[in-house]
Amino acid sequence: MSAIQKVNLRKYSSFLYVVLAVITAVVLRQIGFHTEDPLDWLCQFLRSVIYIVLFTVWGISVRMRIIQPQVRRYLSGIAALTAFWVTVRTIRFVFAADPGILRYLWYLYYLPMLFIPCLAVFVALSLGRTENFRLPKWTVLLNIPTTVLLLLVLTNDFHQLVFVFPADALVWGNDYHYAIGYFLAVGWLTLCALTALVIMVCKCRIPNSRRFFVFPFIPGILAIIYGMLYILRVPWLRSIAGDVTVVFCLLFTAALEGCIQCGLIPNNTGYDGLFTVSRLGAQIADQENTVCLSSANAPELTEEQRRDAEVHPVFADRNTQIKSHPIRFGHVLWKEDITELAEAIQQIEENCSEIAERNRIRQENLEMRKKILTLQEKNWVSNLLHWETARQMDLIGRMLTQYDTETDEEKRRRLLADAAVVGAYIKRYGNLLLVSEHTKTADIQDLSRCFEESFVNLELLGVNCIHTLPSNLSLSTSDMLHVYHGFETVVEACVNDLHHVWISAKEREGRLLLFMEFVCDTDLSSFVPDKSVFSCEDGAYRFTFKLQKGGEQI
Repeated sequence: MSAIQKVNLRKYSSFLYVVLAVITAVVLRQIGFHTEDPLDWLCQFLRSVIYIVLFTVWGISVRMRIIQPQVRRYLSGIAALTAFWVTVRTIRFVFAADPGILRYLWYLYYLPMLFIPCLAVFVALSLGRTENFRLPKWTVLLNIPTTVLLLLVLTNDFHQLVFVFPADALVWGNDYHYAIGYFLAVGWLTLCALTALVIMVCKCRIPNSRRFFVFPFIPGILAIIYGMLYILRVPWLRSIAGDVTVVFCLLFTAALEGCIQCGLIPNNTGYDGLFTVSRLGAQIADQENTVCLSSANAPELTEEQRRDAEVHPVFADRNTQIKSHPIRFGHVLWKEDITELAEAIQQIEENCSEIAERNRIRQENLEMRKKILTLQEKNWVSNLLHWETARQMDLIGRMLTQYDTETDEEKRRRLLADAAVVGAYIKRYGNLLLVSEHTKTADIQDLSRCFEESFVNLELLGVNCIHTLPSNLSLSTSDMLHVYHGFETVVEACVNDLHHVWISAKEREGRLLLFMEFVCDTDLSSFVPDKSVFSCEDGAYRFTFKLQKGGEQI
């Protein structure tokens, strides 16, 4: 037996079970007509249990078959309402006896009667949407007429706009006729049911399936015909199918199941048959490695191969590889034809051997060239540093020569301190120069470290030094070189009578203003660094540099 035949057999078996259950319930109803209590009571009770179980099982199957969460939720709600409807009907005919309670149980029929078609509309609007889809807020308005009509039925005893009872009747029973409210309720639920079916048909995207769309309409048409005959109170209808609750529940459920079976409502059934007839070359095994499902051209695998494939791909032969991936309650195995891949790998291996030799020679050449370029760059930077700091080196040379001839210890100490200040500049300027060769911008902390080292040596001369520069700020390396060079120029001019140095900065309109203030006895007006603004107040000389953050000096 083929996989498709097995799937069809299961489908027909389920349909047969439903038909047998309904026939059993009908037979029990006929038996109840011709017997007396307690057998009549037992037949009605068993019949109700059959229908409640039937609708409950259908609701459970819906939750297992339907993909879209919102559609599944609304269909489950419909199944719950059908079971509720039969339960209320059972209480009315089997357990209740008071006329007032019986009447209100009858009114309560209209809760499922009105809300099942309304939920069907919500089902139709939710089709073809994503899992996270939620109905738009305007759809809540559909609940308003449904709720109003339900309240109209439940309060019928106060206005009789739905069912009109004789004015001279002591107890309201089955002697009634229909009023405008009844026809409004029937019209609304009919409109909702037809609207749901039309929306489902319009949304369907299954090719060549229009001829099957008549199936969901058959229960709907039968429901309309039955309702009209029931309103007209045809005598033979009540004896054959007088249980309006069961009839409408079965017809509603049949219409929705027809939508599922013909594809108007997408479901996730039939995958096992599709997998079996496919040519995927795959198998599905359980946790004990027993094959549960196999495709048409799946390879014959030993249990050892299946277990090994769970850890790593297994070669069935030179050109076939078996792979595995865990799934819920087991794993799936499939074969991959790697003939072309194997040939390509062999060719690649041959090419790699040839390329590896070429790369080795090329790498040696590159390493040699890299060493040459590194030496050239070091020589160039060294020459640039020597040229940039030639004056300071010459100055240190003169200081050390003077130190050798000086006899005054205080002057000798000061000469060493002066040389240390200039030496610190040469060191830090060289570091900045190396940074500038590799990047156009750098963190302002590089400039701060230059000032800190110069300040340490200036303090040997008794100079009070402080700097307050911001952090996490980027400046051009050329700007930092220019600022530090200007600082050194001023310091060398007034180092013999320098008392205080204060360097600060503040941000303004996307720029950085860097201030250098010197308190000394030397007139510094002739030592203003390039691209700085000079000012003097109360013996303090200020040099202001306007720097662009992360860019050029302006």
